[in-house]
Amino acid sequence: MKNNLHTFIMGILTLFALYLYFLSAEPLSSQITIKEFSTLNIEQEEQNTLNYLNKLRTKAGLIPFQSHKILAKASKNHANYLIHHLTYGHKEDKKFKDFTGVYGSDRIQEVGFSAPQVIENVSANNKNYKESIDGLFAAIYHRMAFLDFRSDIIGIGISQNRTHLSHTAFVYDMSAKALEQLYKQDNITQEQLTKAIESNKNKNHKMVIYPYDKQIDVPPAFFDELPDPLPNHRVSGYPISVSFNPAIYKNAKLLSFQLFNKDGIEITNTTILDAKRDPNKRLTNMDFVLFPLKRLAWNQEYYVKFRAIVDKKLIEKKWNFHTRTFNLPLYSVTPNNNSFSLKKGTSCILYFPPSSKEDLLGDLAYPSHYDIDFIDKNTIKLTLLSTKKTRTILSLGNHRIKIYEK
Repeated sequence: MKNNLHTFIMGILTLFALYLYFLSAEPLSSQITIKEFSTLNIEQEEQNTLNYLNKLRTKAGLIPFQSHKILAKASKNHANYLIHHLTYGHKEDKKFKDFTGVYGSDRIQEVGFSAPQVIENVSANNKNYKESIDGLFAAIYHRMAFLDFRSDIIGIGISQNRTHLSHTAFVYDMSAKALEQLYKQDNITQEQLTKAIESNKNKNHKMVIYPYDKQIDVPPAFFDELPDPLPNHRVSGYPISVSFNPAIYKNAKLLSFQLFNKDGIEITNTTILDAKRDPNKRLTNMDFVLFPLKRLAWNQEYYVKFRAIVDKKLIEKKWNFHTRTFNLPLYSVTPNNNSFSLKKGTSCILYFPPSSKEDLLGDLAYPSHYDIDFIDKNTIKLTLLSTKKTRTILSLGNHRIKIYEK
């Protein structure tokens, strides 16, 4: 029977391999100069990563991940590989000595995980765990991997280049404990395999939304992902997703999916993706995603209304979330608003509203008595380290900013 299942299992592995290959995260533009990172405490960072990821999963309605040593070894091997070769993504080249498998399914078996099924997320060049996870949750296909109904174990591997600290790799390998146990047996039947894959679904909520109800600190924008759900946009608003548990429901038909600002005014410049309208065919018939086509605002409340017919029953859901807030002055930079004052030793946030769906900050030029940190590709934190008590002109992409130093 085990031999008879070979074609079936290889089919699953091929789908997983394709899925993993096309889930690589897009690095920041090489034209942007980024401040050198701090040295990461890798062990603490990995624990913080697990804690933060589980917080988001449980708030969204999913069971938390349990850390798994073998999966962690596989993810660590791949993170080290990415840093050693200054690359990113899911694929490894067998010509290198530190090669441990072309795809995640190969790498987890190489280190002793009995099952071949894995879902892998990867991000590159992040300052810390929060930036990595927040970025992957903003990328809808990566988000769906983190919010998968089937997974309950994870291996997290983080690596950092010792010479160039901005080169970091965060690797997440996710699977199910029931699958690992099953593959330790002989004569696996298709019924057993299906049961193991489905084992965790009933432990999760029947409906998973993200951002979850009353979530705070939500990033306001989506940038790039590979494959790209919005191929004609380099910048858009943060996606909102609804997924129905396939262990409970079989069919879902969307009636309406709406987003409103704090004043109750509907944001109509949106697009909705589902299994039919997803350009990359990654979403299932139980997944629905609303993309605002323009960035959301910083420090704003948003409201969502969702209606669908699910297994012939009307399901309605209303919830709200709040975008990220800063404890620093926030200035929106426009051609008519580009002069600001700053005191020595203080900071402010400068936001450059994109003028188009492709408008991102480019090259930066600024004097050494300033410090700049990127918040995202349209937003920076500007710090005046010392002052000459004069007016300074900063060149930030296509923008020229006047700073009056105090």
